[in-house]
Amino acid sequence: MKKLALTLCLGVALTSQAASPKLEIYRGEKDTVFSATHYVIAVTDPGCTATINGEDTHVYKTGSFGSKLTLKPGKNNIDVKVADGKKKAEKKFTVFYNPDGKPAAEEVLPEITRPLMHPLDITTLPGAYLQNGNGGDRLGGSKMGFVAEDIPMTAVGETDNLYKVQLSDTRYAYLPKEYAKEGGEGRSTVNSGSWSISNIGNADRVTVSLPRRVPYYYVTELDPSTLKVYLFGVTNNSNWITQRNEPGMIDYVDFAQDDSDVLTLIIRMKEKYQWGFTVGYQGNNIVIDVRHRPQSLALKDLTIGLDAGHGEKYLGAVSPSGITEKEVNLDIVKKIAAILEKEGAKVVLSRPGDDNVSMTERKRIFREAGVDLMVSVHNNSSGDPLGLMGTSVYYKHLSNRPLAKALHSSMLSLGVADFGLTGNFNFSLNGPTDYPNALVEGLFMSSLPEEEMLADPDFRTKMAEKVVEGIKNYLKEVEKSL
Repeated sequence: MKKLALTLCLGVALTSQAASPKLEIYRGEKDTVFSATHYVIAVTDPGCTATINGEDTHVYKTGSFGSKLTLKPGKNNIDVKVADGKKKAEKKFTVFYNPDGKPAAEEVLPEITRPLMHPLDITTLPGAYLQNGNGGDRLGGSKMGFVAEDIPMTAVGETDNLYKVQLSDTRYAYLPKEYAKEGGEGRSTVNSGSWSISNIGNADRVTVSLPRRVPYYYVTELDPSTLKVYLFGVTNNSNWITQRNEPGMIDYVDFAQDDSDVLTLIIRMKEKYQWGFTVGYQGNNIVIDVRHRPQSLALKDLTIGLDAGHGEKYLGAVSPSGITEKEVNLDIVKKIAAILEKEGAKVVLSRPGDDNVSMTERKRIFREAGVDLMVSVHNNSSGDPLGLMGTSVYYKHLSNRPLAKALHSSMLSLGVADFGLTGNFNFSLNGPTDYPNALVEGLFMSSLPEEEMLADPDFRTKMAEKVVEGIKNYLKEVEKSL
């Protein structure tokens, strides 16, 4: 991987051969705009001076510079100049500000759910998941969670890409058509059978017998630490719950008939922090495995998963000076890995080099490696290019909030701005429940002052150290709670 070091423009032999300094307009060279606030962002050789409309403009060590202009209605002349001693470059352009107009919006057709003339019996395929609604964004629709294959359902409506499925008398969800096949038994209501709880070594297993597979949905709760699994199309007929040996993580289990045909399995934990769970089927029996806490919380006894976002042809965000997010992410992750390995941890990387690894493959790598926790590293883009946008950390499941919060607090100790701690995030690698996980968005590639930070190898080392510090602080919190 190429080094992200910066070369200052000091008039050395190679630079002096150039007829004029580099000058590229990165943003702002538009024919017509509809806002008086207008950013002009450009790039020159590091160390040069720059002006925009005669005003001196700070040139960052990356060579990026810019200005926030207030346009007047009509034609606005913009003049960008850079200089390296006597060598100069200049670009002039005009921007027309139309205060009465508005940008032509892309036509976005609303998602319309069409009722089916006749209910359609369908069956889930591998990889299926349920959505709360029929909306979506760049991360897809808001996922309820993944479900097993071979679950019969009944579709009562559809969009172009989704089936609207009836889960119970009063509850509906959406299932992507690509994860369904026509045919099957369709929806019906069944009685639950006996339960059992057993310690299988590295997890506690809860098994509930059912006469057929049914749709399900799960949520985690923090206080007290609880896992709830909702079984749709089920009425309670379980007259005993058998515990075969002493569970390692589960305190007790219970149930609630929340609706006429929705049975809720309630799994209460002994400890404050959860270490992952899986929900699936063995035959027609639903099986929930609740993972035990690692016997030792010392880094030397743990396996840590690290994900560097993007890779190969997927560049991620590209900064004004041309630094790619995929490079920055991988460099930070390798620095994190080196620190963790020095302390004896086993580290599993989703991509050790400039590789194109699918989200499905990344999840498989971590799951099969049995990681104790996973952190994905990205860097952000958008917003004010001249301001400090800040760091942020994301999680999907509430049980992963403590890890995300520890990472967020540690990253803020770098003295950077706070872009937030965000829950229920729909990022693919936040979806797995097998292990605690969180997504760190370090800084903004699009922010000129933060681009300068990210371009500095020493600052990326500090970022890596803070991620490790966040992991350690999380483990300390767990230790204190025992």
